[in-house]
Formats: sequence, structure tokens, C-alpha cells
Amino acid sequence: MKFETLRLMAQDYADRHKEPPPLPATIDTMACAYQRICQGEDPWTALGDFSNAWHGYAKHIRPELVKDPLIKPEQETEYTQRWAAFCAASVEYLCGLHRQSCPQWVHDSSYILETPWWYTQRADDPTIREHTRRTTPPPFARRNIFCSNRLYQNKYELYEWIGEAIDKGMTDVHEIQRYARQKEISLYGA
Repeated sequence: MKFETLRLMAQDYADRHKEPPPLPATIDTMACAYQRICQGEDPWTALGDFSNAWHGYAKHIRPELVKDPLIKPEQETEYTQRWAAFCAASVEYLCGLHRQSCPQWVHDSSYILETPWWYTQRADDPTIREHTRRTTPPPFARRNIFCSNRLYQNKYELYEWIGEAIDKGMTDVHEIQRYARQKEISLYGA
């Protein structure tokens, strides 16, 4: 990729985010995402929509995206309990990562799973389990969920980091990429 391409990408991102964009009629809060999961929607579609709000169009109102507690279904299942715990862990994780105040509802003990949930491929492999145990972010591990530390990586931060590097006077593409990679490692780990 050429420097000019990176510069244009970063400039386009900065231009589009000078002022908060108009909000859609429905804002993808975590409570809404959980309701959609309980109604049968693919969890990663619902959480992806929430993530787009958190990192993109509604980042200026992040506290509003997570303030409402999850409404549990009348008939809880292992599936809905797991995803409720996952949503609570996600809120705590993202609030910590982005220095936002965390709502109290996430600390409810009902969001702690009794048995570990290994949300990873080849979870029966002891080597994978040990690596996952070491790299799972604490808000997930405390709830007995073991998963990747890269669940919420996103394109929005990458564009910001490219812009930061250019603002610092970097023009070498490899130097810009190293800068962005270091920022990524500082947030999400290696």
C-alpha cells in the first residue's frame, strides 16, 4: 500500500468524524443486541451492530449504549445465560478499554457462568486452552468465559492510528504500519 493511499484513508475517516453523524432511528445498544440474540439472531450480527455503534456512529454517546441492563427472557437457557454473561463481560471490557464509566448492572453475579465456556476452536486441546486462559481479557475470565483478546478489534481505530502517525510526520508506509501495530498491541495484546 502506498503512503498516499494511507493518507487519503486517514483523511477521509477524519473528515467524516469531525462532527458526530446523525443517529439512526434505532441505536444498537447492548441491551438491544442481547434481545436480538434471545430472539434467535446470530450473536455476532447483533454484537457487530453494537460494535459499529460503539466504535463508529455513536461513540460520542457510549454511556447511553451500555446503561440499560439486559432483560432476561422468561425461559432462560444455557444459551441465553452464556450470551448474557458474554454481553456483560463485553460492556465491562469495552468500558475499561476506552476509559468509560462502567454501569453497575454488569457486576450482577447472575452474569457469572457456573461452568467454563470455551469460546474458541479446538477447545479440547490443552495447549489451546492454556493459551486462551492466559490471553482471555479479565472481564471475560471472571465470568468463566474463555475467548480471544481480539474480539473487538475494529477498523475505526486503525484509521485513527494511521492519522495519528501521519500527524506525527511519518511518511514511510512501514513506519506507519509499525506505529498502528504498536497501538493495537497496547490495547489488545500481541
